[in-house]
Amino acid sequence: MKQTNRFFLGGGISFFLLALFLSGCIVVVEEEDDRHRRYLHESEWRLEIVFYRAETLVAHDRQISVQFEENGSLVGSASCGDFSGDYTLSDNGGISVGPLTLSSDCSSSTDLQRVTAGLREARTFTVDEKALTISAANEGFLSFSIQ
Repeated sequence: MKQTNRFFLGGGISFFLLALFLSGCIVVVEEEDDRHRRYLHESEWRLEIVFYRAETLVAHDRQISVQFEENGSLVGSASCGDFSGDYTLSDNGGISVGPLTLSSDCSSSTDLQRVTAGLREARTFTVDEKALTISAANEGFLSFSIQ
């Protein structure tokens, strides 16, 4: 076999193997992203801690929970009533929450106001089968556990 043919054959095989390897990495990333979205969507999340604008709310006894629906809506409940709104996820772990509507009984709840303010300023999220953390603007975060 001529030297030129070996070069083209070796280069072709290398290109094929590189393409196969890279496509496998993309599949793994997509599967990871799907799993994270599944954890987010299939669970009701109980609020544990809110750190927002230098204020900390330990909320495990406040009975505040939220559920992220696959259609982009979120619904939540608190001891005073319910809240709801819309959210969007980006491919790089980003989350954006739109305006939230509170039931009239919750309009004076400072705890829920702090939670909804943190949600409205959400930037990124991390989630697994037991915990959800949403990072907000101004170095804030909301921490949830599975209900």
